[in-house]
Amino acid sequence: MKQPEGPGPHTRQFRAMGTEVALTLWHPHAQQADSALRTAERFFHETEARLSRFRAHSELTQLNQSAGRPFRASQMLFDLVRSALAWRESTGGIFDPTVLGSLVAWGYDRNFADVLASQFEDEAGMAADAGNGAPALTGAPLTAAGAIHLDEAASRITLPPEVGLDLGGIAKGWAIQQAAYRLALWGPCLVDAGGDIACLGEPPTGPWLVTVADPSAPERDLAVLNLKSQAVATSSRAYRHWMHGGEPAHHLIDPRTGAPASTNILSATVVGKALPDVEIHAKTALILGEEDGLAYLNRLPGIYGLLVTEDGRQVPSATFEEQAYVSSGNYADRFRIPV
Repeated sequence: MKQPEGPGPHTRQFRAMGTEVALTLWHPHAQQADSALRTAERFFHETEARLSRFRAHSELTQLNQSAGRPFRASQMLFDLVRSALAWRESTGGIFDPTVLGSLVAWGYDRNFADVLASQFEDEAGMAADAGNGAPALTGAPLTAAGAIHLDEAASRITLPPEVGLDLGGIAKGWAIQQAAYRLALWGPCLVDAGGDIACLGEPPTGPWLVTVADPSAPERDLAVLNLKSQAVATSSRAYRHWMHGGEPAHHLIDPRTGAPASTNILSATVVGKALPDVEIHAKTALILGEEDGLAYLNRLPGIYGLLVTEDGRQVPSATFEEQAYVSSGNYADRFRIPV
């Protein structure tokens, strides 16, 4: 598609980090805008190559393989691990990067497309094992907060033996926000990666309009958000779910049990200043469930959100309706947050 010759919007779409990414930039010169968008795309691919747990030679994979001995990390990886551990502390352990063993135990040991493609083969294998007296699925043991050692001076990370990290959500959120910061040097921008969005600046047409989709009926919008240099993220069980060993599973592990979270929340959408903060808040609220999740959101300054329950109820935080328009229609031409 030919880009407009005027101030914008200029766009670029590609796939990275297991999802569709869309970049939007307002800038008066198409050639410069295209260069900035290409650079942002390259940043996504480089970040994925370094931080994906599904890449055999990524730096994160090397860290996980070195569990039990010190690992010299890049500044990017070291900072993200330090941030993830700080979030684990501030959420009381509900957000925990050490759930990798549980994810693998529940069948999320490869990218999600491959999980779906192979789930029937896994089902057959697990059924045969069950007939031979195989034990029920359990998550891997979770570590104490102080078990991971960070050596600031040498940028070394030491994981306990047999402990691995999954940085998927926090790494994606960080990459989205960093890409937005870089694009914002050229003009108002919006970065959307699978419904996690960061925008900076305000385009000539006014605030960025982002709609929240119904997780049970994605063609229907639940609310419209007017965003000005803000971020929004949705954590949902509506898409990444599968059967494993005859049991339903999804990708949101409750660190208290080592199993997929047992919660009546189907999706949680949270708006705030930046990613990955709002992504972590959304995941935490979903895992906590309706009552505790809502209380958690209401304690956070500058944060508002919308929880959607399994039975279709919409549960807004205390200030959500002051900040968002509750939709009665469909805004397909806007930026839509998918389930």
